[in-house]
Amino acid sequence: MNVVLELLTPAVERARALLGAPFRGRTPKVLVLLVPLLLFAADPREADKDTTAIVQASYIYNIAKLVEWKDPALKNGPFVIGVLGSANLYQELIKKYATRSIGKQPIEVRKLPRSAEVDQCHILFVGQSELVLMPAIYKQLDKRSTLLITEYPDALEDGAVVNFVRVDNTLKYEISLVNARKHKLDVGLTLKQLADHVVE
Repeated sequence: MNVVLELLTPAVERARALLGAPFRGRTPKVLVLLVPLLLFAADPREADKDTTAIVQASYIYNIAKLVEWKDPALKNGPFVIGVLGSANLYQELIKKYATRSIGKQPIEVRKLPRSAEVDQCHILFVGQSELVLMPAIYKQLDKRSTLLITEYPDALEDGAVVNFVRVDNTLKYEISLVNARKHKLDVGLTLKQLADHVVE
């Protein structure tokens, strides 16, 4: 047990150093999840067999169809879906949805570099491998009309609009209407009805 604690301590300290001061007056839940990620690397999976990426891509496409971006600046040009982390999700979005449109806007899927400095996106997905960047991303997106999608516990409390969760071994999503309104997003009734959990 002491050996395990000795191994974990440096990882915890690295996580604290990377995250800096507590986010919005408290330590975000990403700290708890970051420690295992610093210790163990996930096994890579083939993109065409990654069922999680396949389901996430389908959810993201349908979420895009059921949300209205009220910011006039986002009603023209391509509909941009940014992916930070998750190479398999990026490949799935490219393969199945990059030739489609949201309304009159053609979808453009972008694989973003590992940085909290992200370009304007309609939708930004941040995978678990990039949790260390979350506090800075939340801060940067604070005034933007971006639908942020995450996949870690209590992400809605930190500021995400949509968060992927596993319920009885099935991938589902939860949504915060409070955070959606903050980012000038109008969420359709169907999207709310199909969510596993809704924060009004």
